[in-house]
Amino acid sequence: MFALWVLSGCPVDQEFTPSTKDKGQVDPLPDIEIEPDALVFEMADPGSETEQTITIENRGDLDLHVTNLVLSGTTAFSVGTEVTTATISPGSKITVPIRFTPVNPEDFASLVVTSDDPDSGSLTVPLTGTGKIPQLYVSPNPYNFGSVLLDCAREQPLTLSNIGNGTLIVDKAVTTATGFELDASALPAYLGPDESLSLALLFTPPEALDYGGEIWLTSNSLVTTTTVALSGTGTTESGVVDEFWQGDGPWDRTDIFFYVDQSGSMADDQDNMIANFSSFVDKLEKLDLDWQMMVATRDTGCNNSGILTPETPNLESAFLEGVRGSGGRYTEAGLTVAASGMTRAVPGECNEGFLRADSKASVVLVSDEPDQSPGSYTSYVAQMQAVAPNVAITAIVGDVPNGCATADPGYGYYEAALATHGAFLSICEADWSTYFDAIAVLSSTGETDRFGLSSPPDPTTLKVTVDNVALTSGWTYDAAGQAVVFDAEAVPGPGAHIVVEYTLLADCAE
Repeated sequence: MFALWVLSGCPVDQEFTPSTKDKGQVDPLPDIEIEPDALVFEMADPGSETEQTITIENRGDLDLHVTNLVLSGTTAFSVGTEVTTATISPGSKITVPIRFTPVNPEDFASLVVTSDDPDSGSLTVPLTGTGKIPQLYVSPNPYNFGSVLLDCAREQPLTLSNIGNGTLIVDKAVTTATGFELDASALPAYLGPDESLSLALLFTPPEALDYGGEIWLTSNSLVTTTTVALSGTGTTESGVVDEFWQGDGPWDRTDIFFYVDQSGSMADDQDNMIANFSSFVDKLEKLDLDWQMMVATRDTGCNNSGILTPETPNLESAFLEGVRGSGGRYTEAGLTVAASGMTRAVPGECNEGFLRADSKASVVLVSDEPDQSPGSYTSYVAQMQAVAPNVAITAIVGDVPNGCATADPGYGYYEAALATHGAFLSICEADWSTYFDAIAVLSSTGETDRFGLSSPPDPTTLKVTVDNVALTSGWTYDAAGQAVVFDAEAVPGPGAHIVVEYTLLADCAE
């Protein structure tokens, strides 16, 4: 928080000419001008501090009162003065130093200047900076090897990429996960910007069990330890069934409604949501989506912290306030709250403006209990579809049918997700880093002709059905992409249910 000081402006050297932007104006007025209208800091070294200035000038013929300077965004930027208020006389100006110490390869912030200028009472100066900071990106992460027959091995290259601006040093990689082996003989590795390195990752299940674990990579990246989640299943059963739903986009804009169970057992799950929020927003931006979202937890379904957009000040704090809201009678009845909130997104109601024309509506329901609404899930889905016909429900709930140690099976939510071609995600998992990516993609994707399979099949055993109709033609198998690809004239329509059945390859050698 800046201290409040008052600064009188310094006179401009040349003669000042009063504003003539409104020649019919009789009363004198202040007229603010800020130069430059944006600041860009280029390739700063880690730990260094560089400074640029903006000039705030009064081109009017009455004193200009700057009432506040507010900086929002990454901590890489700071205002190099304690002054947050100033009185600038006609023809005078002040300078405001802006300092940059890189935190990320790219940093963004905004300086908002408010004043009593009648035409421009609030002006925003975008701030951008780049730093010579390396950043490790690992792909795929997470990676699920799918089902692998016993006594077989499946190999997957693990690619390490430097998406930052400085030299990346990857020191070592370690995994203690049973059944997984990583060839890290190429480490340590030195990667310049945009350079990559692939390491061989092997999964050989010793028993017919589910396997999981992590790889730990250490580097001089922003986050010095990067984890890669691994999973796979050893099996003696060769039959596999994969299910898909066709998208109904593409969408350029999305309205996302969050409900979060407020019972005491949900504290760690709320923390998981908050921890992954910034990456969620980043994914929405990368998809170039015009987005807005809201969080509701009370019986009324009214938003807890407003309708949030990219322009919301202190966005993460507003989301935190919404997630840690308050409950009511329907604390564990998320479908009730969601249906109420969506139906109140109409003129004159508390969520007015939330649902927009030509926008994809998504509802995200998070709970460690089954839905305890008094009615059936179908009635609440119908209420939401009445105001948002394209709504997709994503359920982050307990596994169905058995739940887990921390959550009961999420019945009600689970069926609602399936009914609206949304996603079912397990609240039992500790790592939610990919969950918000899935939600973002569901908010934008359109029809596709390609459906990736969970495991490599024996191509001769593939069976494809669309809405319970078996297809003997109209599709092919892409072995390199491990995907069923439909012909142009046979692409399933929006909302279609696609089922692919097959037998695992008997020989798993790649």
